[in-house]
Amino acid sequence: MKKILTLAALAATIAVSPAFAQDGDLSQTSSQAEVDVTANIPRMVRISGLEDLTLNVTAAALSNAGGAQNLGQKFCVYSNDTLQGLYKLAVLGQAGAELNTGEAKYSLNGPEQQTLSFALWTSDNANDVYGGGTRAPGVAKNGKTTAGNQPRTTTTNCSGNDNAAMNIRFTNARLLGAVAGTYTGTLTFVVSPL
Repeated sequence: MKKILTLAALAATIAVSPAFAQDGDLSQTSSQAEVDVTANIPRMVRISGLEDLTLNVTAAALSNAGGAQNLGQKFCVYSNDTLQGLYKLAVLGQAGAELNTGEAKYSLNGPEQQTLSFALWTSDNANDVYGGGTRAPGVAKNGKTTAGNQPRTTTTNCSGNDNAAMNIRFTNARLLGAVAGTYTGTLTFVVSPL
């Protein structure tokens, strides 16, 4: 039994041994040697191009209590995970009033320990911000840099052709019900290989 295990271990060692370059023969005319070249490229992702957002509310903008105020922007996601540029995106932030229902799943902190809830959409298609649906804090969704027939980016900044989008929506009813003051918070976008 011991001899069989030893031979199996030796066979496993031989099977995983790397190949080595071959030296050429001594010659008076020419000698030839071979070298194998290998490049190992890991899966990589990068998110870029997001900018801080500020909503300056006006009375005129809130004249329709059933309306909403939107803030949005396009940004870049680079991924070399397959030709489709696969990735997953999670957005971290403070939970809103409607975390388990509705759309207001994120919130900002304001004066007198008040919060202001809002909805967030993200999409892997820069031309369809609502295509990915609403987000919830920390829940990852799959995406691809080639969504909507976008060309796969081969640069880490999309060469100025953003391939993802996000939108934040505050309902006028929530804004009208908020205490006057400044409300702040941070959204952390986390992109990783699929």
